[in-house]
Amino acid sequence: MKSAMVVSLSATRFQALALREDLEKNLELIHSLGFQGAELAIRNPAEIELKAVKAMLDRFHLEVPALGTGQAFVEEGLSLTSSDPDLRRQARERLVMHLELSAQLKALVIIGLIRGVPKKEEKEPALALLTEELGWLCDKARKTGSPGLILEPLNRYETSIINTVAEAAALIKKVGAQNLGILADSFHMNIEEKDLVESVVAASSLVRHVHLADSNRWPPGQGHLDFEKLFRALKKIGYDSWVSGEYLPMPDPDRSVRLFAEFLKARKIS
Repeated sequence: MKSAMVVSLSATRFQALALREDLEKNLELIHSLGFQGAELAIRNPAEIELKAVKAMLDRFHLEVPALGTGQAFVEEGLSLTSSDPDLRRQARERLVMHLELSAQLKALVIIGLIRGVPKKEEKEPALALLTEELGWLCDKARKTGSPGLILEPLNRYETSIINTVAEAAALIKKVGAQNLGILADSFHMNIEEKDLVESVVAASSLVRHVHLADSNRWPPGQGHLDFEKLFRALKKIGYDSWVSGEYLPMPDPDRSVRLFAEFLKARKIS
């Protein structure tokens, strides 16, 4: 497996990000600690200087496994399942920009909070909307040359739709697109899954990216989550792609990354 850290290119109200804003400084840090990739959280691709970003990535020999999109929801309210058609249109247009960027960086595009937070009574209509939107976006991804999209199950306290890996797999089956997979996040799985191993094994090849955070959303190793069990499950399905740190900047941003690097080194994950 290959290791990465989530890095936000801008300030954000989303708390579970250890590194944000000072891109060059943050890329230098993760490179110095042996990480191979930087997962970029980008609210609006139109506002970044791609040439400069690419130059920094090249300088620090870092790949970009995935692009985070959730800040478009957190900061602007853009949502694929909003009851407001204009917000849905804006969310779709924003994600097209992410797909175009992902084609250049060879990165997957994450569908997390940008799917929206519908009320529980709106769950079924929202799922229908999400299925339709993801089908359209997967087709657009093929046309732009993007590697594809990954749907992240989020816990019930963050959204009412797609809380478990099984729910994500079922929706992907409805969409019927080969370029749509699952982002398995240990923090959310610890809340929602009855058995981490069974959930991961059942999803098998649909698992295409992994986020790591402990039970308290601190860096792995700082809570009580059984990561050995999770790694056994990943080994069982032959997963050899990216594990990316997305967690609270605790006890402070720099120390949190160093703790994560030590955690990975102890498990011989480069």
